[in-house]
Amino acid sequence: MNESIGKRSLRVVENSKKKRKWYSLMDKVWNYQNLEQAFYDVRKNRGSHGVDKVTIKEYEVELEHNLRVLQESLRMKTYRAKPVRRVFIPKADGSKRPLGIPTVEDRILQAATKRILEPIFEQKFLDCSFGFRPNRSAHMAIDKIRQDLMDGYSFVIDADIKTYFDSIPHDKLIDLIKEEVVDSSVLALIMQFLKSGILENGSFYESDTGSPQGGVISPLLANIYLHPLDEMMMERGHRITRYADDFVICCKSRKGAERVLRTVVKLLEEILGLKVHPDKTKIIDNFEEPFIFLGYVFKKGYFHSPSDKAVKKFKKSIKLTTKRNQTVNLEEFVKHRLNPIIRGWGRYFGIGFSKKLFQQLDSWIRRRLRMIQLRSWRKIRKLHRELRKRNWEGELPHLSMTRWRNSMTQHVHFAIPNERFREIKLVFLLDIYNELHPQRG
Repeated sequence: MNESIGKRSLRVVENSKKKRKWYSLMDKVWNYQNLEQAFYDVRKNRGSHGVDKVTIKEYEVELEHNLRVLQESLRMKTYRAKPVRRVFIPKADGSKRPLGIPTVEDRILQAATKRILEPIFEQKFLDCSFGFRPNRSAHMAIDKIRQDLMDGYSFVIDADIKTYFDSIPHDKLIDLIKEEVVDSSVLALIMQFLKSGILENGSFYESDTGSPQGGVISPLLANIYLHPLDEMMMERGHRITRYADDFVICCKSRKGAERVLRTVVKLLEEILGLKVHPDKTKIIDNFEEPFIFLGYVFKKGYFHSPSDKAVKKFKKSIKLTTKRNQTVNLEEFVKHRLNPIIRGWGRYFGIGFSKKLFQQLDSWIRRRLRMIQLRSWRKIRKLHRELRKRNWEGELPHLSMTRWRNSMTQHVHFAIPNERFREIKLVFLLDIYNELHPQRG
């Protein structure tokens, strides 16, 4: 009996020690080195100005002075978060997504707070969560889903939380933060971030719920608020993969998936105060129907490749960059403007089954570059000169240098062969694919 009481007392002491660690965090937040590093984090992510119209570059002119003033306002508890500037970002379906842009100074302080809080919550976050966490990525989430499908969990709950970032109840979020952090000054600071308000077209709106997308600390807060979902699913042995507010749950049977979905809806709506989108949340058999997650379409419990929407967005970006009515130095153009787009998209989507698609896109990109080169040459004699230089045997062509169809002709391919693009170091999607999948060849 006494031994049992002793062990229980020891656990209480250990728990109290753990809590006591996070009683005083505000001094770590306003530490100058922390604020300075937070500024560099914000600068690296770039971003626009807030309601005060102060840009990152302007703030940096007197960086030390500005950070010292910010530090003093935190010490004296006179700091007040400014309203976020609301802008709207067009979505693929024609609707617009609201984005709240805090001031540069508020972003710095959010980054400084995040730098202190993130290691604390990383200790409790679970392996099923991948979004906006250190040393975790979308590729890891995609690999996990594919493994779950290959293990026979082919009935997929494809869920969607309606306007998640705008719907998070502040009081319930603070209660979840209090489970780890009891420093009242830090909690008050977070509440300021949440309740700073919104400025849109000169009108001020109070922010009674939600964490604005665009805030540096918002992804961390979003992960904290959905952690109970991760806990419940993992405790019950369910295969959940979550990336911020997007998640899928893989199940063995439709009946099991229906039961899990009822449990998830109850937790999200009745306990967390969120709303599951009725039209976008469904259960599918992946052997019969595909589903899309993080830009990938998953098919037949095994294959995954870029979704049609992802390909369309990529082609739109390439089209905007390779407008035909421009005169450029092709080598510089490829190096500085085109390659970063191709490399980024290819690296992200190259882990899928996309070899044939990548070949087609490579061919299409080269055709657009041939058209740009024709347009830059302007005169037909420059095409003739290139043909002669490459030992063309036959009659020299007479064609328009501005017609799209001419970029496919034999003469143009001879004058600007694929080897030419290798010479100017154009990134080939197929090369990326082969690098990522040496075993497939």
